[in-house]
Amino acid sequence: MRRLSFRFSRTRAEIHSGANAFQSSIQPIVEDILSKRPDLSQDQVLALIDEKKKEGRGLLSDEGAARLVAEELLVQTRGTELGRMQVKGLVSGLNDVSISGRVLLAYPPQQFQRRDGTPGRVMRLVIVDKSGRVRCALWDKHVDVLSRAGSLQGKVLRIGHAYTRQGLAGDTEVHAGDRASIEVDPQDMPTADFPEFRELFTPLGKLAVDAYQLNVVGVIQAEPRHYTFQKEDRPGSVLRTVIADESGSMPLVAWNERAEALREVKKGEILQILNARTRLDNNARPELHVESRSQIEILQTPPDYLKLPVAKTYKLADLTGQLASVDLSVSVLVKGPIQEIKRATGETAKVARLIVADESGIVSLSLWDDKAELVNKLVEGESVDVRGVSVRERLGEISLSVGRSGELQKSTRRIEAKQVTKLDSIKNAKGLLIVEGSISDQPSARQVVTDKGETVNLASFTLRDDSGSAKATFWRDQVATVTPLRPGTRVRITGLRVRAGLGGELELNSVPATKIQTLEQPVTERPAWEDIRHVIALEPGLTTWVKGIILEILGDPKLLALCETCDSPLTVLARKFNCSNCKSAKAGKVGFTGRFKIDDGTGVGEVTISGLESTKFTSRKPADALEQMLKEGAPQLVLEKGELGAMIGKEIEVYGTAERTGTTAKFEVKAKKVVVVGKL
Repeated sequence: MRRLSFRFSRTRAEIHSGANAFQSSIQPIVEDILSKRPDLSQDQVLALIDEKKKEGRGLLSDEGAARLVAEELLVQTRGTELGRMQVKGLVSGLNDVSISGRVLLAYPPQQFQRRDGTPGRVMRLVIVDKSGRVRCALWDKHVDVLSRAGSLQGKVLRIGHAYTRQGLAGDTEVHAGDRASIEVDPQDMPTADFPEFRELFTPLGKLAVDAYQLNVVGVIQAEPRHYTFQKEDRPGSVLRTVIADESGSMPLVAWNERAEALREVKKGEILQILNARTRLDNNARPELHVESRSQIEILQTPPDYLKLPVAKTYKLADLTGQLASVDLSVSVLVKGPIQEIKRATGETAKVARLIVADESGIVSLSLWDDKAELVNKLVEGESVDVRGVSVRERLGEISLSVGRSGELQKSTRRIEAKQVTKLDSIKNAKGLLIVEGSISDQPSARQVVTDKGETVNLASFTLRDDSGSAKATFWRDQVATVTPLRPGTRVRITGLRVRAGLGGELELNSVPATKIQTLEQPVTERPAWEDIRHVIALEPGLTTWVKGIILEILGDPKLLALCETCDSPLTVLARKFNCSNCKSAKAGKVGFTGRFKIDDGTGVGEVTISGLESTKFTSRKPADALEQMLKEGAPQLVLEKGELGAMIGKEIEVYGTAERTGTTAKFEVKAKKVVVVGKL
């Protein structure tokens, strides 16, 4: 007989104290050992059991450790009260186990041939009690018993005098051989010891990422899509759809034989899925995967444990990373082009990026694969309804994506988008922002190396509005749009996110779909000194204020008859003014057209004026000018330069756009507004 060595890691008092805690659950086994091994005391047996539990590193129950000690001591123990051992107490290597549980999974019987040529059969099950779940293999004669019992799912099974072995996955399995007994729904078994079948299901909204052995039931929300593929010279198939219950929704991916079994399933049907798992797709979005060991059943009526999904359209401000899939109604603010990208797997995928909004917020939305083509049918500013939108949260920022299982269609509803955010409020802002302001400095471009070792371009400038200023940085392809912009240019930027800079101050950063628009500069009555650009510093296309002294009147200044409604030039017919644009007779107003040469001390420039209010430049009354035009039958009057003599030496402030002239005055400013300093 093998000689046993005893090691005592605790004092006798500690052993007695510990024994009181668990002795009741293992007392029958300890008594069996003591009756067969009178050379051992109870304290020694309890010490051996305690040592065995330590070796198990917390994976052994009291009963499991006691049974292993009995096996090592070559003691045949009494079985527990038939069917009363818990799953958590099972360990591999036990030779007389009686256990009960509710059937979760029942796989079809399989036939095989033994080494001696005799036929054999086996049926595999998964049963559960309130302590856990265990795989069971029932051999030969038991297959007939279970086959006659009909559907086993949800029934209570009692297995007596079985043995345990380690399965291929390393877990403990229960095997019922010739000497085992099987009972289905035994009358004397209290069902309160087992979870109800409905308790074995997890709401879709509470599924964890990378979880296994999941049971769910839900309603199909999107028409399934079936695909075939080749992998390692073997054909395969996959089916994708979306299922939902009251708690939420999730993309469903069925593989191979499970995909084929669901080929005819329709939107609105109810699926019960057992033994599935969750995993992240290539874009870090959670999906529910159904594989060979999973079981799927199409239910004709909703079970009482299914809480049917309620149609809900979320607001962007209510989205969190815990919402796997949602429905939205949003306005398309920006749409980007279709791009091809390479995934980490080496596969090429299509993606089109949008910036969408509702009255509560602004987010990025990526359209993947076949959905990317829909971007060509969208118009910025229109509303869309989107179903099956995957939600991802990273560093507190929400981003959305729609793949093969999602749906997108135009909406007749008008969705009010979130308005412009002032720069002094960005610290309280969530999600993406729309900002407006003027560029304060020349955009500067540079290159940086990312954490992945990639060299990328970026450009930055300071943006200012009437509440404050902030640094704005633009990445990659957007640099080409940013670098030509000039200080003083007014812009509207859609889709910026807030980030902390190196010094801790808040900055604005672009996303792939960020859109930059130049705006017409609002013209104030008088410019601030910092808004005035020197003549020597003018550049082509720059819209700004200039200020200077009038040196000379150029060309032939005129007074024009203009439409008081649309500012179009008028014609004279039968001593009446007529507007060809409005197609009606008009009273008319008078506009001035002319050119001046000015000097601001840094250089000489020209100012071209077309149709501005005449009283700024001449003392002639508009009514007299209009009367003379009608009298002469012409909608304009040529002014003598002497009539404008009072303008020479006057200081004027001009707002307009600079263009090259090719003369000694390198630039002319086409005026949109003129302020004459001092009265004529």
